[in-house]
Amino acid sequence: MGYAARVMRGVIIDHARSKHALKRGGKIEITAIDTDVADSPADEGELLRISEALDELARVDAALSQVVDLKFFCGFSFAEIAAMRGVSERTVQRQWEKARIYLHRNIRGDLLS
Repeated sequence: MGYAARVMRGVIIDHARSKHALKRGGKIEITAIDTDVADSPADEGELLRISEALDELARVDAALSQVVDLKFFCGFSFAEIAAMRGVSERTVQRQWEKARIYLHRNIRGDLLS
């Protein structure tokens, strides 16, 4: 499941990067009248900052990064993640909060720089 979460994250980040590739039109936006895309798609720059912050978190604490991947990119519940990892649900909740704080500080620091 951890591998699947990393692959899902990679797919989302690669899609965001390809939308900004100069080779594919760069910042040009093509719109259509009828679309099934969400009304407010995720900001590609924000997704890239999240990806970089997650890579940094993985170097600092791989377990926290795995919890974020499973929760955020795969949509698993705390109970499901706990069962997969063989820990208590409360442990996963603590790791999630710790990871969120780390990522918030990391991303916020990038925006202020």
